[in-house]
Amino acid sequence: MFKRILKLSLVLSVLAIFAGGCTFPWKQTAPAPLIQEPVVSEATTTAPTVSNTNQLKKFNNYEELSQFLIENNNPESSLNRGTLQTAVDVAAVKNTLSATAPQAANTSGLVVSESATASGDSSTPNNSLDYSKTNNQVAGVDEADIIKTDGIYIYALVRNELSIIKATPAAEAAAVSKITFQSRPQDIFINGNFLAVFGSDSQIYAQPLYKTFRRQNVYSFFKVFDLSDPANPKQVRDLDFEGSYYDARLIGDYVYFLTNTYGSYLANEPLVPRVLENGQVLSVKCDSAVKCFAPEVYYFDIPYDSYNFTNITAINIKNNAEAINGQVYLLNNSQNLYVSQNNIYITYTQYLNEYDLEQLVKKELVYPKLDVADQDKVNKIEAAPLFILNSNEKKYKIAQIIDRYLASLSDVEQTAFGTEIDEKLKQKLVEKEKELEKTVIHKIAINGNKIEYRAMGEVNGQILNQFSLDENGGNLRLATTKNQTWSRLDDQAKDSYSNIYVLDANLKPLGSLENLATTEKIYAARFIGDRAYLVTFKQTDPLFVISLKDPAKPAVLGAIKIPGFSNYLHPIDKDGNKLIGLGRDVEETADGGVKVKGLKLSLFDFTDLSKPKEADSYLLGVDSDSIALSDHKAFLYSAEKNLLSIPAVLRDNGRLAFAGALVFTINNDSFSLKGKIDHSAAGHFSQSDSWGGFNYYDNTVKRSLYINDSLITFSNKFLKINDLATLGEVKSLELTAGGDDYIITPMPSASGSAEPSAGDIVSPEPPLPETGLIEGAATTSETGSTTSVFDGGAPAVVAVPAATSTLPQ
Repeated sequence: MFKRILKLSLVLSVLAIFAGGCTFPWKQTAPAPLIQEPVVSEATTTAPTVSNTNQLKKFNNYEELSQFLIENNNPESSLNRGTLQTAVDVAAVKNTLSATAPQAANTSGLVVSESATASGDSSTPNNSLDYSKTNNQVAGVDEADIIKTDGIYIYALVRNELSIIKATPAAEAAAVSKITFQSRPQDIFINGNFLAVFGSDSQIYAQPLYKTFRRQNVYSFFKVFDLSDPANPKQVRDLDFEGSYYDARLIGDYVYFLTNTYGSYLANEPLVPRVLENGQVLSVKCDSAVKCFAPEVYYFDIPYDSYNFTNITAINIKNNAEAINGQVYLLNNSQNLYVSQNNIYITYTQYLNEYDLEQLVKKELVYPKLDVADQDKVNKIEAAPLFILNSNEKKYKIAQIIDRYLASLSDVEQTAFGTEIDEKLKQKLVEKEKELEKTVIHKIAINGNKIEYRAMGEVNGQILNQFSLDENGGNLRLATTKNQTWSRLDDQAKDSYSNIYVLDANLKPLGSLENLATTEKIYAARFIGDRAYLVTFKQTDPLFVISLKDPAKPAVLGAIKIPGFSNYLHPIDKDGNKLIGLGRDVEETADGGVKVKGLKLSLFDFTDLSKPKEADSYLLGVDSDSIALSDHKAFLYSAEKNLLSIPAVLRDNGRLAFAGALVFTINNDSFSLKGKIDHSAAGHFSQSDSWGGFNYYDNTVKRSLYINDSLITFSNKFLKINDLATLGEVKSLELTAGGDDYIITPMPSASGSAEPSAGDIVSPEPPLPETGLIEGAATTSETGSTTSVFDGGAPAVVAVPAATSTLPQ
């Protein structure tokens, strides 16, 4: 048996050398404590060495950074693989050129056109106007999106075009201008009379200046327009950042723009990501250049697995004469982002797997028994700089020496060693249980154009998304799932479980609640005041409410178990007693598993914690889907207007039947479908468009918003304005002409039932299995609440009126 394990070990060692950028890196030293406050210190004048103190350090100058990158060469970097990175690379690394770089042409390729109905009205928002904003997680922290409004104008992105639409009065809504980009914009911000547009710059590759760059990386453009005259927007800022766009937030007048790139050294190339302004590379030599950008660079005393430059830049979009300011952090990775009004939190999951631990155990046990020559070889391998041997190569070479010794033993000796290795490995797995999967958190303070690193922390488990984090009273609250783990030493896998952690301002632990909902994982989280709400799921949907009133002692206050699960939770009262959950219905199967079905709305009531309940639920058919399941910005709720609007795609026996928005009201703790707003074109679906990594039909509604008494729904195909009271159509603007490809099947008397799919994230006419229909108009859940079933006979809004306004060409 041990010989087979030994052979397997040799095979895995060989494979490891080919697994560049592997998920589970081998570390020769024990991991750092679970939470350790970093100390900011100045780097030495000599080249920094990689230790394992988790201390944050700053390079005194770019020469030190250069020496660091040379001595700690990153073999897994795409730069060293010699590949041209694409916009899909979420981590691509960038650097800056000197002031002598040649002038580059404008890479935007934008064209501003005016419509026949162009107006010179000011776009300055009136605070007395009543309009919805982006569904932001944190008040005062605006999230980038594809559509924004200031209460008078709507700014909407469709493919490479940004339309500026005067939306008031609603009956006269019309596009006043359009900006066309050669590179596709991804998101926008609006701040008074200024519009920021940004995305991946696909045009820069053809520019003469880019061809002089030896590091052929992706770039992200960032442009600002003056909208004093919306019919004639003027570009007032043109920036290009070397790196892939990661995320952005607008706080006050400042956009905090985040990009990622791999960290690597390339001779005669700048050491920090390039930034171009008006086609000119900003110099890093601020003592000799009129305009410059020389960000400070920070790193950690840890063995980097594959370092990644995370670049944070503060951009004032109201005062475009103000220089940008930023910092660069050498991090292992970036996955989730949470931003409060004062801090940016960047998190990623770090793993340590059983094979790595086994190699460590074998080395600890075998090394003392090696002869002096082999011990010396091991020592020299470990001491070799990373630019000579990377971590995978070191692991492979040391494993060769260890396994060669074990293979020289007799069968009896090998069996004894195998037993000893297994026992020591069991001990290590217990000791390192919380190191096998942990979330690393970086806290960075922001205030205007000032950016300052503050702290680093670690917690057990994996973060789901931005809603798994929340800042409150200076503390950071987190929800994590420790996923199921397997070991060759155990007959059964270790169950997954969930955790709540509270960290102080320095990211040191204050309190925790662990081992919650064993065998399940988190599907949704929401922090509201001094409470946390967690949806976990395996077969039923336990929704837990957890008290965080005492940060040192989180405690479960109550829980509801119902069929299905929620992917998104939205509070509907100030106290956080009532929430809307949007997720999916499920059905238990004969073999004890579950069959995931269609969309489900739930109304949860935690007013009486002794009797928490699902007050109502609404099923949208077995074969239904919504962008809002994974994109909270697609979810619109207003308590004042008693309005809930969600995008939906419905199918009948595998054939698309509806694409639009479903509009609900909530009365007496009960959902009521007020109507449907259809974005099909005279009974047709339109061509698909790749957006956010998926393919959506142009008819797929992506956002809803309101201005005064009008509800606006937005897809690539249409921007529709409907009366909030009656849902009667007031205006329909066609944003994308043509592209219709097939007819919608008429809605049946009850929702079609088929296996759930990605909804509109498929090519036309996807074949789906046929099953029966949902019978009946309502059912009763175990909690005693009413469950409504979507009825195709509900009032529908006419798809396209006789007169349709078209954007100027």
